[in-house]
Amino acid sequence: MSKKIKVVEFIPRLEFGGVEAVVLNYISHLPDREKFEFHVIAQNIYDPKCVRQFENLGFKVHLVTHKRTSMVKNCSEIWKILKEKNFDVAHSHMTLTNFYVLFMAKAAGTNIRISHSHNAFKIENWKQKVSWPILKFFNRKAANIWATCGYDAGAFLFGEKAMQRNQVVVMNNAIDENLFRYNPLVRKQLREKLGIAEEFVIGHIGRFMEQKNHTFLIDIFADVLKHIPDAKLLLVGAGELQSRISDKVKKLNLEESVIFTGNVTNPQEYYQAMDLFALPSLFEGLPVVSIEAQASGVPCLISDKVDTRCKITPDVKFLPINQGTKQWVDEIVDCKNKGRNEKADQQIINSGYSILKEAEKLELLYLGKTMKVN
Repeated sequence: MSKKIKVVEFIPRLEFGGVEAVVLNYISHLPDREKFEFHVIAQNIYDPKCVRQFENLGFKVHLVTHKRTSMVKNCSEIWKILKEKNFDVAHSHMTLTNFYVLFMAKAAGTNIRISHSHNAFKIENWKQKVSWPILKFFNRKAANIWATCGYDAGAFLFGEKAMQRNQVVVMNNAIDENLFRYNPLVRKQLREKLGIAEEFVIGHIGRFMEQKNHTFLIDIFADVLKHIPDAKLLLVGAGELQSRISDKVKKLNLEESVIFTGNVTNPQEYYQAMDLFALPSLFEGLPVVSIEAQASGVPCLISDKVDTRCKITPDVKFLPINQGTKQWVDEIVDCKNKGRNEKADQQIINSGYSILKEAEKLELLYLGKTMKVN
């Protein structure tokens, strides 16, 4: 029996975020997963259910001290794992901070080092303006393969020229379209479980953090209720700002209309319960939730700060997030009686977002059969 290729995935935390979903999805669909031994190193902020998902897929999960708690402990614990396990491949999904774990992986003898950009952050202050170019430089030096979920995220971390010269491997946030295909039976069962009858449901899936802009979404929904009084807002996910958003819902007396589900292991079923998907993010790379929502056939309203290349089906509209709620409310009301797109799954396949094809690309990366940049 040939020796398995040892791969370590670096993920900031294990809490059902987009990165976690992408990694699980790709690894579970590799053409020949038995060739590999998978590990994940994450900081010690986690959801036990998410950890179990990785373990059930065969991952060895290593939780280390958060770098904000102690950078010294974080690095020493990671270094110990790297030296002990002697990985062949290190794949980091922490965007701007990929470099420090990849430099350690290089020192530990890891031959294939992948820096993966999952976001296109926006500069908000002078510290970021000064520090980010330095972090980007280190990222380019630490890795010998550059990867991205989309054009904007790739250009952010590796530069426009690198994208134009095809020096960055684009790993589409692909999905198993069969899981997300519209199923009226699943819709009926889940809506009954959630206590929803025929009401119009606006849905959102995402971690409760500043980036996802939940506070604006609540403002939108409060105005939607003036036009659709029995509408429901379905919020799937958890995170550090959940209590703040919950307090705002109570302050606006929206408790009867807003449903908080917490983290779930079956997000594909929740899209079935929705009539519209809203993503008013402050910034994104190319969010996997936008692909999943489209695959389910629902109309999607997405922030104009998101990479417009995420539009695969005709059901997506991009709206501004700095001009108040009116445009969002008008579009939501217009969508109230719009049906689902029954051709969405095929459109996903035709656009290169089917996971079976994309997973082949990842396997080639891990086997060292894809071009290295340095």
